[in-house]
Amino acid sequence: MKKLLLFVLLIVGCDYFSKDEGICVLKYMVTNSYNCYPQTNESQCIADAENNDSIIIKYWGQNYNCDEFCNIVIPNETCEVK
Repeated sequence: MKKLLLFVLLIVGCDYFSKDEGICVLKYMVTNSYNCYPQTNESQCIADAENNDSIIIKYWGQNYNCDEFCNIVIPNETCEVK
């Protein structure tokens, strides 16, 4: 049974079991601007914010794409899609 499971993992790949992707919107406190990163999983978004004290997570999720978030949610802010 273990060999079968290992075989399935090799064929399917570990990405099958990874978390869903969404957009990650980070706010840069020094410049008061936002960057939106499409197709990012939540753990990567959190890690990106934790690596720098001047960055906070504004949003991670699947309810918007980057264009919608930048133009509808924060329309008067500087927001760049990366």
